[in-house]
Amino acid sequence: MNNAEAREWLEAEWKRVLEEGASDPDPEIDRFVNSKTVALRYAFVTQLLGRVTDERRGLLYLQAGAHEEGAWNARSFATSIIVPWVAQNHGVLGTSPDPYVSKPLRRLQLTRDMPDVKNRHEWRALVVFFEALEASGTEAVREAFERCLRSLARRLAQQSFKYQVPKRVSIEDLMEILESFLDDPSNGLRPLAVSTALMDVLGRAFSLFSNVKSQGLNEADRAAAVPGDIMCYGDVGEIYLVVEVKDRELTIADLRDSVRKTREAGKDISNLLFAVPGIRGRDAGELDAGIRSAWASGLNVHRTDIGTLVQAAFALLGEEWRTTFLKRTGEELDKRGDYEHRKAWHDLLSGIG
Repeated sequence: MNNAEAREWLEAEWKRVLEEGASDPDPEIDRFVNSKTVALRYAFVTQLLGRVTDERRGLLYLQAGAHEEGAWNARSFATSIIVPWVAQNHGVLGTSPDPYVSKPLRRLQLTRDMPDVKNRHEWRALVVFFEALEASGTEAVREAFERCLRSLARRLAQQSFKYQVPKRVSIEDLMEILESFLDDPSNGLRPLAVSTALMDVLGRAFSLFSNVKSQGLNEADRAAAVPGDIMCYGDVGEIYLVVEVKDRELTIADLRDSVRKTREAGKDISNLLFAVPGIRGRDAGELDAGIRSAWASGLNVHRTDIGTLVQAAFALLGEEWRTTFLKRTGEELDKRGDYEHRKAWHDLLSGIG
């Protein structure tokens, strides 16, 4: 492959790996991808991709000037393909514009004996790994690069994005961003992250809650012994408000289940809020009756969609709370680690102004 074809192939493989989702740790590969030495991280990915995209390239060669079979210019390959790719993926390997200018990589090839470099044991381990791959053949190299991409995906999931939060944002822009973000399906992840950030901001801005905690997306409420998706705590640790978040219409089954969970929690909970886009029409009568019944037993049940709550709240608050909300949403997305949804939030914020 030429450089353009190599970049296109890398993009396709990376997209596939990200779409497949989380994978188990791979200590052998993770060691190099997560090395404390930036140059080693770049070298690991660059040398592997270079070899995958051109079988004539040797994994250990760094410069074409070696005039030996397998020699190639890894530095230009890195600056042309790897560096811009890393920049587009939130600096997953670091921010070096020219990683091969580093001392360990300014030589004809990597060898086991490089006494003039720091972290010699790490570089030696990399050389030993590459030597074994060379002896194993092309398919082994391709498999190693597949493992490398999965390790990079895990690394990206664990790091925070650099969201470009503006100093000022109008309510109109805020609502447009929110609508665009929540409009794409996410199996509930996006509305849960947004709602958690919103409750945290409202709790602080209006002095309503001292602490806000939320569930993991696939964490069963009952298994975790909590009454809902989001718990808002008062000053002495009591649950002031339980929030149930859904990206679909509310049903009578949802109401009954949530009321039961609040009672089974064994706590004096008096407020339950459903953050949902609407109610299922055929359940409207039963939902009204169920809400009245819950109220009679001491539980206040409310329903609103996220957009309505955001618009009303931020019309009352100072504009600095809008940017706080945008930041907190990014932090909640980072906690959940899904690249697709974090990138979508990043891109929407980048388009403000």
